[in-house]
Amino acid sequence: FRKKDGAGGAAVAGIVQHLALSHPEVSFKLLRDGQEVLHTPGDGQLLSAIYAALGRDFAKSLLEVDGGSGDVRASGFVSSPAAGHGTRARQLFFVNGRLVKSQLLTAAVEEAYRNRLLKGKFPGCVLHLTLPEDRVDVNVHPAKTVVKFVSDKTAFDAVYYTVMDALNRAEQPARQEEKPFYRTMTAQEFRQQQK
Repeated sequence: FRKKDGAGGAAVAGIVQHLALSHPEVSFKLLRDGQEVLHTPGDGQLLSAIYAALGRDFAKSLLEVDGGSGDVRASGFVSSPAAGHGTRARQLFFVNGRLVKSQLLTAAVEEAYRNRLLKGKFPGCVLHLTLPEDRVDVNVHPAKTVVKFVSDKTAFDAVYYTVMDALNRAEQPARQEEKPFYRTMTAQEFRQQQK
């Protein structure tokens, strides 16, 4: 019921893209006017689906996320702090395989990035939160895109700490490379080496 074909095509492409990201084990192929717009491999790897659906540039900036507490798990990928985005459009959250819009999950991710991004930039992510069905209410909104958690704190913490761990791990190799230089040379030795 859209006025322009372009808007309708974009809406369909968005839906197929989200389905592909929620089910990387399924191969999705979208043709538009005879042209292949999207084709995911269906190899069960979320990163492959991200690469196919959201593009190479986004995929190559990602850090893997996997963790949680008890029966609440957060997994997927987040962008490196250097690859911030101008909007939140690249923040995709799936709860038990369903695409959702969640201010709580957005806040958890952005809190983990606090003081790591340039002002006005937002992290990108494709995060899957899995938890028992009785711990989340999907009947909050007619479109079922908004969910209510039995424990907001548990859901927030699962995402926040898992993302924080991934960001900290990504920073460690850089720190380790710097340490040998400062441990093995005095300032005077360094200056002499530069001559």
